[in-house]
Amino acid sequence: MSLANYTPTKIAWIALAALSAVLVALVAGVGIGAFIAQKELRAAVPLVSKVQGQFGSDDHAALADSVEKLQGHASTARAAADTWLWQVAEQAPFIGPTLHAVRSSTIAVDELAEGVLPVLSDVDPALLRPQGGVFDIAAIANLTGPVSTAAEAGEKAASALEGVDPTTAPGMLRAPLTQLTGAVGALQPALSRINALMPQLPSMMGQDGPRDYLLLVQNNAEARGTGGIPASVVMLRLEGGKLSIAAQATSRDFTNKRATPIIPLDPEVVKLYDDKVGRFSQDITSTPDFALSAELAKAFWTESFGTPVDGVISIDPVTLSYILEATGPITLETGDKLTSSDAVRILLSDVYARYPNNADQDAFFASAAVNVFDAVSSGDFKPVPFVEAVVKAVDENRVLFHSFDAAVQSGLTGSRLLGPLPATDDPEDPTLGVFVNDLTEGKLSYYTWMSAEVQVNRCAAAPTYTTVVTFVNALDQATSDGLVKYVDGARHYAKGTIGTDLQFYGPSGSTFVGAALDGVDVAITTGEHLGRPVGRMWVVNPPQTVHTLAVQFQGSPGDGDNASIVHTPMVNPVNTTVVDVPCS
Repeated sequence: MSLANYTPTKIAWIALAALSAVLVALVAGVGIGAFIAQKELRAAVPLVSKVQGQFGSDDHAALADSVEKLQGHASTARAAADTWLWQVAEQAPFIGPTLHAVRSSTIAVDELAEGVLPVLSDVDPALLRPQGGVFDIAAIANLTGPVSTAAEAGEKAASALEGVDPTTAPGMLRAPLTQLTGAVGALQPALSRINALMPQLPSMMGQDGPRDYLLLVQNNAEARGTGGIPASVVMLRLEGGKLSIAAQATSRDFTNKRATPIIPLDPEVVKLYDDKVGRFSQDITSTPDFALSAELAKAFWTESFGTPVDGVISIDPVTLSYILEATGPITLETGDKLTSSDAVRILLSDVYARYPNNADQDAFFASAAVNVFDAVSSGDFKPVPFVEAVVKAVDENRVLFHSFDAAVQSGLTGSRLLGPLPATDDPEDPTLGVFVNDLTEGKLSYYTWMSAEVQVNRCAAAPTYTTVVTFVNALDQATSDGLVKYVDGARHYAKGTIGTDLQFYGPSGSTFVGAALDGVDVAITTGEHLGRPVGRMWVVNPPQTVHTLAVQFQGSPGDGDNASIVHTPMVNPVNTTVVDVPCS
């Protein structure tokens, strides 16, 4: 029938009916897809954690079964949501952001299921430990392709989730999407950095000749900015994949009490930390700039021993306690047995009571270092728990690394291994810091406790950040009276009293506002370091006393909401919080 037989009114009604049919089909299609997508997502996301938990398991059949199930759920979820129909529906008001979050999540979980987790599950954990004291460099190098595949899929997953807020999802999906964003946020940066380092790994492991790495064992019982004094130093050598100890030293093997720093120092560093950073080997770890610590360590080592240094690694006794969870207990030549639960107490407290003589303490620490090294270099550990222990220590800023090879150092860009503070803050993620340096010249940091809270005030155009540190000397007088002179020598303060220097760092681009001690405004030394404003405060804590220190910085109008704080890794756990100050 010709359109001429239809009146304009009839044509309008027909068009409206057709549009309505399209809309109904659109709503029905999206509705059915949404039902399938949410159902499959809720099944897939828990499997991501399950697969991660099964890495390194001897039950390869169970791992393969979990991966296969994950892939099925993820593929079905993505097929249901990643359609042109769904993308059109995302433009709708109110429901659009929710639809976008769900579709993006199906893409992310499918990329994990197809490109990341299968690759990681195929990696033989045995490659993570040396066989007969030697790493298989060729086998590790063969992982370059699979790691690249996994890193690319991780980037796609992270890109899909960029801007997705799980709180906009329906209640039943909120927890799974939060779990998913957390998994991607943890995996993707690590994969990217490993991928960047893979071409350099063979050389780092001594394929082309020996590589010598200086290992600093920071003693947290005497706090310094990145942990403690580096009283024990070990030169590790990697040659042809074989790991060995080339030399050992203590702080007494270096020329200290120098008239001038061993290398030139930035005047701002001197203002904020004094020039002792470069005059005493025990103070090279005072600042959060681990690149500077590495340069100083190299200079002291080269002056005393004359051998090359390709890189500097730093760990602490707390890291050793984590590693002992993978190796199991080790027995020292002294007959002492170190376990994950008592290593920190023995290494940072008991040893001083048992061995008042410095030389005996050095021998004990050297024995501990050699025995832990032997357990690791022999491959006598569980690889997955070992990796988990190292990752935990890295997350707590207890493991640091600096390479003097520019390509290797570049591959670590953005990694916590480079130091606790990011080189420059992402505007969305302002980072603050507080770093502790003991002034007592004893081992009393073992008895200190610290907490740090960042109070964010967004009631004006530019936010302010107030870092409030509660610093506690938990030592009682009776315990102090029983401590040996090396631990509590009362050189600068009364016995049991702890003097502490703290450096507060603001976010990149912020400015110093003011400081207070126990609620009273005080004038403090200020400066700039690592592109950030810094406030330096000094506090004295007699036994069983608490002081509260606060330093405020003003940020920029464009600062994001994800403020965080980093700090010196102490012996005792440091509780950190970030709170928003309510506007009144």
